[in-house]
Amino acid sequence: MPTIDVNGETLAYHRAGKGAPLLLIHSLGTGAWMWAGEITHFCDRFDVIAFDARGHGASSHNGPVTIDTIAADLVAALKALGVGPAHVIAISMGGPIAALMYAKAPEAFASLVIADSFARQGEAGAARVKGLEETLAKTAMRDYADAYARGTLHRDAAPRHFSALVESVAAMDKQTYLEVARSVFTADVADLMAKLAVPVRVVVGAEDSRTPPAMSEEIARLVPGAELEVIAHAAHLANLDNPDGFRAAVEPFLARRAPKVA
Repeated sequence: MPTIDVNGETLAYHRAGKGAPLLLIHSLGTGAWMWAGEITHFCDRFDVIAFDARGHGASSHNGPVTIDTIAADLVAALKALGVGPAHVIAISMGGPIAALMYAKAPEAFASLVIADSFARQGEAGAARVKGLEETLAKTAMRDYADAYARGTLHRDAAPRHFSALVESVAAMDKQTYLEVARSVFTADVADLMAKLAVPVRVVVGAEDSRTPPAMSEEIARLVPGAELEVIAHAAHLANLDNPDGFRAAVEPFLARRAPKVA
């Protein structure tokens, strides 16, 4: 993977294709790898870019790892690569990250897909932090990763996606994972999402128990003109649970704004 230095960090990334830029923002504990199918699928019409966020995958962790520092990194990385405005697909923690990115640099966006995410979790988020802290105080990361994958992916997800998710979460430093999780679960970006002024589609797995469809419905209400689609046979990481269903939910939205170039 190539790397780029921004904000005191070295970020690893995948990049493929040509056309309008398409930025893919991954979930907590994963990395650019989770977008392998989308990179292959969309690279015939987009310049697809997927970073490992700081503290994840092959990227460094020199400074604090929060959704705000990750957002700042991604804005700086796009600028350093001379990319923009970009179409953006952001899943799970990527939703709040994208909202923070837009607040910092609205000119960096052409459109936005928010998948399996939330604007705020309130008291439930604080409770999730407390529960995670208690769990990780007595649980090895690999054991936690296995339980996390079982509680996150749809029962019909491909076994290779289950294995990849376990390995990815297990490889994270426990304190780094907690640091990011505290920032993610307690985030409140409702006001920022209400100010999004680019086309937005919200998609969610019908069986998402980590950020249930009601949270995506709230995003759709907050964002002016947002479209909402529920993906059958999918849970929290819809692109891994049901790749065909996920792409069917996002592709028409992207195609209207970035037609395929012959």
